[in-house]
Amino acid sequence: MKLIRGNSFYFPAPVTIGGFMIEKELILFDTGNDDSSVRKAYRELDGVKIIAVLNTHSHADHCGGNSYIKRQFEAIVYAPELETSFIEQPILEPTYLYGASPVRELQNKFLLAKPSIVDHVIKSEERLEIMIGNRGYTFQPISLKGHAPNQYGYLTEDHIAYLGDALISSEMVAKHPLIFTYDVTDHYASLEKLKTLKADGYVIAHGGYYESIDLLISDNKNALDRTQDIILSSLSKGGLSFDGLHQILFDSYGMTENLSQNLLNRSVIRAHVKHLVDRGDVSLSVHKGCIMLLKST
Repeated sequence: MKLIRGNSFYFPAPVTIGGFMIEKELILFDTGNDDSSVRKAYRELDGVKIIAVLNTHSHADHCGGNSYIKRQFEAIVYAPELETSFIEQPILEPTYLYGASPVRELQNKFLLAKPSIVDHVIKSEERLEIMIGNRGYTFQPISLKGHAPNQYGYLTEDHIAYLGDALISSEMVAKHPLIFTYDVTDHYASLEKLKTLKADGYVIAHGGYYESIDLLISDNKNALDRTQDIILSSLSKGGLSFDGLHQILFDSYGMTENLSQNLLNRSVIRAHVKHLVDRGDVSLSVHKGCIMLLKST
């Protein structure tokens, strides 16, 4: 566990977990992919009790340790509205990706966390007060939709912002330029919002701790822009099916895919197309059972 400042910490890992600790009582920001992620995060903290979890969103690599923490510590879990449904009924994640009851291959820990109860549903950016010992500490929720339907970040009293997957590291953007997004329009809006967020430090799940996020915002926005440009350039040559567009992006980015990755990428592509349809740049039609994408004139 690494101290940032005051009572704000982070646990370096493939999926970084945040922490806010007063003496021997600890609040976590997300819980990693599974039980072992949480155990690794606090195993060096002798006698510490986890009293609460603030989930940023419902993806399995952010709430996979919730059930273990509830079982071990009876911690109180906070999560955003809508994301709560997926945390409590995680089968919804592979179901919406597959479009039906998911095949067994999709029922893995990366898409299907263990179900866990959410005690407090976050419905707005109204400040939260959580009692630690005999004092209430405030946490500022920050709406950061886009990567997930209703993702939130959290700002501590130390002015450290825990941003979940609102940003990913520049290294990961370079390696996986088709960055995951549920709603491209919201994603762009959240990136603009982050430009005005005043904090003294920032923690992202896929990247760790940063003192400045200006470059990250630019790199993440450029990744979205690049995919938009490839789609529009490809459609300027004629109509395409979703599968045809997927193949173009697959080749453009030099991707490799298993079934889970294919369905995640398919979802991202549809999010990009929805953004372009809403802008009036692209239209959809159905021809012989196939949805066709056409560039608007």
